[in-house]
Amino acid sequence: MGEPHEERPIAGLDSLQAPQRTEAERRRARERILAAAEPLLARREHPATSWEVLAGWARPGLVAASVALLILAGALQSRRAAEPPLEPVALHEVLASGEGGQVLALLVAIDEPDAEAVVAAAFDREAGNGSGEGQGH
Repeated sequence: MGEPHEERPIAGLDSLQAPQRTEAERRRARERILAAAEPLLARREHPATSWEVLAGWARPGLVAASVALLILAGALQSRRAAEPPLEPVALHEVLASGEGGQVLALLVAIDEPDAEAVVAAAFDREAGNGSGEGQGH
């Protein structure tokens, strides 16, 4: 009997082998392979710049921010569409209705108020006086 690891010849195996090449054919094939791989090898030799690395890291964040901005814009648009639009109200209507509360004198003054009167009226309002009487010129 034969040994257990004895190799037996396989019929037709010789027809599957590549034909023998000359040294010149091998050199030309090697040059074609290296020419095709040259762009990939050049990219490996050139390290990525900091901008390229930053762009790679920033891309997912920019996509997420864009999606969040679109969602926020849609929510604001739907909220704005649900609210009735505000219409302007004339000052004399507010004064006649009595719902306006106290009205600063500088709002109804004939002359344009100076900067000191505006500041004084703002401080009076913040302090709780709210009257603003006599602030206009």
